[in-house]
Order: sequence, then C-alpha cells, then structure tokens
Amino acid sequence: MTGAVERDRIAEVVSLLTQLARGELSGRGVPSGADDEVDALIVGVNMLAEELEARRSELEDRVRDRTIELEQLNHDIMRLAELGNLLQACGDPGEAYEVIEQVVTLMFPGLSGALYLFNASRNLLEVKVAWGHLPSGQVFPREKCWGLRRGQAHLVMGEALRLSCPHTQQRLGDSICIPMAAHGETLGMLHLMGHNLQPGQQGRMLTEAKQQLGVAVAEQTSLALANIQMRAALRQLALRDQMTGLFNRRFVEEWVEREISRADNAGTSLGIIMVDIDHFKQYNDDYGHDAGDAVLGAVAAVIRDSARGGDVPCRYGGEEFLILVADIDRDTLMVRAELLRENVARARVEHLGAHLPTVTVSAGLALYPEHGATQAEVIKEADTALYTAKRRGRNCVVTAGAE
Repeated sequence: MTGAVERDRIAEVVSLLTQLARGELSGRGVPSGADDEVDALIVGVNMLAEELEARRSELEDRVRDRTIELEQLNHDIMRLAELGNLLQACGDPGEAYEVIEQVVTLMFPGLSGALYLFNASRNLLEVKVAWGHLPSGQVFPREKCWGLRRGQAHLVMGEALRLSCPHTQQRLGDSICIPMAAHGETLGMLHLMGHNLQPGQQGRMLTEAKQQLGVAVAEQTSLALANIQMRAALRQLALRDQMTGLFNRRFVEEWVEREISRADNAGTSLGIIMVDIDHFKQYNDDYGHDAGDAVLGAVAAVIRDSARGGDVPCRYGGEEFLILVADIDRDTLMVRAELLRENVARARVEHLGAHLPTVTVSAGLALYPEHGATQAEVIKEADTALYTAKRRGRNCVVTAGAE
C-alpha cells in the first residue's frame, strides 16, 4: 500500500473524529478491506458514533419526557391554585362539590376518583363527588378504608390484592386512599384509581407525581370544606335564636326587606303575625326562670309545627315571636293566627315533673302593603294590633286597624 493511500485513510479517520467532536454523529467511515490497524480504527470510530447517536437520542427522549412532566406539573400547580381560589369563593358545600368535580377531573385525566365525607353522625362515609368508573351513591363505614384506619395515605400498586380496601368494589388499576383532615378533625377521604392494570403488568397511570398531587388536592380541599362548614355554622349562629332554634330579629329584617321587594314585583301581599306570651313574667316569678325557658321552648315548638312551606317563624325578642307569611290575604292570615293561638292553648308544658298552668298567647296581624308602605311601618302596625289584643283581655287575635 502506497504512502499516499495510507495518508488518505488516516485523513478519513481524522475527519470522522472531527465530525464527532462537532456533534455530527451521522457520518460513517468505510473500511478498505485491508483488515489492518486503520480499518480497525475506522470500525471503532463508527461504533463510537453509533453509541453516541443512541445516547443522544435517549437523552433527547428523556429531556422531552421531562419537559412534558414539567409542563404537566406547571398545569397542575395552576389548577391547584385555581381550585383553591374557587373554593374560597364558594358559599355552601353544594357549590364546592361542583367546583371540585369540574377542576379535579382535569387534574387527573384517565383516572377514576371519588370524594367521600362523613355523614352528620360520623359513622358512615358518603360520596359527594365521583368521576370515571367509581360508583356514585356509595356508603360505607370507616373500617372499610385502610387509609382512614391507619390515618395516612394507603397505596395499592400492581396486581397484589391483599391490602385493597374493602370499599373498593372493582379494582381496575393502582389505587390510593388519602384521608382528608382539617383543624384536627378527619372530614373524609379522597380516592384515586387507575384503569390500566393488565395480567402480568403493573398499572402505571397513577404515577408518583399524581399521588403527590392527590395529597395536595386532599389537603387543600379538606381545609376549604372545613372553612365553608365553619362559615355556615357562624351564619346559623348569627341568624338563629339559640334557645328556640327559630330565626332571630336580624334575619327578620333581612327577609322582610327581600320579600317586600318580591311582593312589589309580583303584586302580592306579605302577612305578619306578631305573637306575645300572656303573663310570661308570672311564670318566671312563680316557677323560676327555668320554667320560663320551658314555656318559651313549648311555644316555639308549636309555632314551628304550625308553620307551612314558605313561612318564616322567628323569635323577635323576649317572649315575642313573629311569623312571616308570603302571598296571603287578610282572612286566611286570621285563620292561621287563630289556629296557632288554639294550638298553644292546647299545649301542655312540663317542668320538673309537673305541668305548668295553661299557656296562652295574644297576636296582632298586619299585611303589606295594606297596613304599611315600608318594613318598619307594617311591623309597627302588627305590634300595635298585638297591644290592642292585650288590652282586650289577652288570648285573642286582632288585625291592624281594629279599634
């Protein structure tokens, strides 16, 4: 082999190495067939180029996958923030459940899920939100969930069924049960399940990232629901009388204002029955304040039981009660008030094992707009009619305008 040919072959090897150094991995050298050291070098360089090309392709795939994961993580973080903002704006649990269903299903595509909360008795968990293939309407006790029993997220991966929660009626893939707690109290559980478990395979749809996202969703959702329940309880305390359970004077003022506007728009009337317990001070003086409380409770119970759909019974203050009746005429309002008076007189109030003397009430009636153009005027007319009933000897009903 001449020196010129040898130099050309070596130059080819140098060119290949230069291309590799520049990151150009597609070039390949062609051995001469001499089966000498130069051919061996060319084969080695080709193998190096193929290895580098494979490694670069693998790295590009990993970078692409990681980019997709980061983009998905960014979307999940944005949706998690959106979920929190929307839940803070919800006024009641029903609104919150709608928000959770719409947002969370976007955060867990391809997965089934359900949000379970304890019932009022805290002995059963009930489905509040469900999507995918998990059943709605399911009810089960705490003991049927390993996550709630252990007080931590319970993950079941692959084909092992040994630790699947008994509440899981049909296992379609990997699943996780995440307890939901807020302010030191367990509210319920978030359940997520994949669908791709095949014989000989492990379902991978419930990735580690989705598990962590599920924990974050459970934490944020439980805190939001607890706050909604707390706000609802505070509203109840603000609008209801604690002794009788009826609405209080503050609620009366808000409701009457709203109903007057509605009556104006519909051309209807609004009836008001003002009720006062006769000789109430005497019950306190003769039998003690506990007896007076028993009388208040008994009258409130009669008023509550006598109310019909749409009526709003309230404790207006002291021994006075107010019943608000929408869309009613004068005669019907009188019949309703007389029936209430009779029901109170028939009630038997027991205190310390003995029956107290018969309780009676007096009542004054007024209608909007017949007896007043404003909330204050119509309530004042009902109150004036009540005092007319008192002057007539009590235990009677008087309509506004009567002398």
